[in-house]
Amino acid sequence: MRCVVAGSGITGLTVALLLARQGHDVAVLEAGPRVAPLLRGFWREGLYFDTGFHCGGGLHAGGVLRRWLRALGVEKHLRQITTGRTEVFHFADGQVFQLPAGQAAVTEAVERQFPGAGPAMKAFLHHMDTELGHSPYLNPAVRAEPSFALHSAGSVAQYAESAGFPPHLRAMLGTRCLLYGVRPEESSLEEYSLVAGPYFQSSGSWQGGGLALVEALLGCLGELGVTVRCNAAVADIEADKAQGVRGVVLGDGSRLVCERCFFTGHPSQLEGLIPKGLMRPAYLHRINELPETRSAMLLFAETRDCLNENESIYLLPEPSAEELFQGVESAHPSIYLFCDRPQPDGRKAVMAVALMDDKDLPNGDPHPRPQSYVAWKRESAARLQAYIEKRLPELAGRWRILDAASPLTMRRWIHGATGSLYGVKHHLGAMPMLPVTRLPGLFLAGQNILLPGVLGGMVSAALAVGFSFGHDNALKEFRECAESE
Repeated sequence: MRCVVAGSGITGLTVALLLARQGHDVAVLEAGPRVAPLLRGFWREGLYFDTGFHCGGGLHAGGVLRRWLRALGVEKHLRQITTGRTEVFHFADGQVFQLPAGQAAVTEAVERQFPGAGPAMKAFLHHMDTELGHSPYLNPAVRAEPSFALHSAGSVAQYAESAGFPPHLRAMLGTRCLLYGVRPEESSLEEYSLVAGPYFQSSGSWQGGGLALVEALLGCLGELGVTVRCNAAVADIEADKAQGVRGVVLGDGSRLVCERCFFTGHPSQLEGLIPKGLMRPAYLHRINELPETRSAMLLFAETRDCLNENESIYLLPEPSAEELFQGVESAHPSIYLFCDRPQPDGRKAVMAVALMDDKDLPNGDPHPRPQSYVAWKRESAARLQAYIEKRLPELAGRWRILDAASPLTMRRWIHGATGSLYGVKHHLGAMPMLPVTRLPGLFLAGQNILLPGVLGGMVSAALAVGFSFGHDNALKEFRECAESE
């Protein structure tokens, strides 16, 4: 069957690979000039910044991400896989705590730093494992159909408080919500378990990060004869009620015939692509009003002799603060710092992420950039650098900022509908988006539909293929990998 995949991020490339393995004729269409722009990262002054995959959970032997990498045939192309990254939390009251990778190590560290909290932490980890075990796309032993239901177990904040965790520990656990851009009080316990759960099992990366993964996926697709086209934005999806999807029209007017279209962009972009009258007004209204995750200001820097490449650092306000994730414009912004492994010349790439809200952006159309925006970005980056050096004095004079990015930068870079970190917000009480639509042949995939990150993109891709061509077909290699371990 002829299939078109709109978008070449981790989801689009995974969809294409799964389809091609089943013998379908597949074309991947990327609106921008490069495949997987966010996942592949970028270079500044010869230094590689891994924006797409700087750290992942579930990379240990038997971990869910490791299994999917093997199932897709890309694990063998990834080198120096690590699984032991530690998180360090610096609070504004001067307290510093750590969470290592590995459930036994986490439980021991919690008990050592917060005497008496170890048993409750162990129970929390067990609860997350149980949630992870429900889905056939995360647990190969499950043979049931995937289910979609409203979140019912309460929020992460509620659980942490009811478990009796001390304030600092509650804040530390809440920072894992940054993995999908939702505040702890808005985050369902189920969502937290699916996204953050694997990070408690193991946390690490591989040599070359997102770029190595993109190259591995493209190599596999090339072997299967899959066409990947850049500068090929989908302008229209040709369809009717009787036949469903019949093809896509590109921005240059050319046409591709297909019977299946897998759309991996933001759902709000669909209305401008589909013929009028094929979707219910209520559905169109819903996808146009979906809440977004928060945005961020990012700094990209280099260092040589400071920051541990095996640690992720969080700079947080006091745990009693009304808002744990304070924005870049606040007096005490919440900041995530990541330092990559050294490159051959000894330099290490550093990324700093400070959350922000849309209201923090100056007014003005981003093209061309107004002077007010340029000045705001420069001043915000300088203020953020100064604040980080105040909280971590050892950085002063030992790192150099090479570039910065705002939500407008992100939106333009990935050709996205918004500049948020993770697209659609999957929050407590939200009605889940489904891969299937009322239009035959049109399927939705990506972090906007299911889960964020590399694992979320892969699982969302497999789920969309499963709804189109059968779940057993989509899960065949995933299950075989588990059986051969």
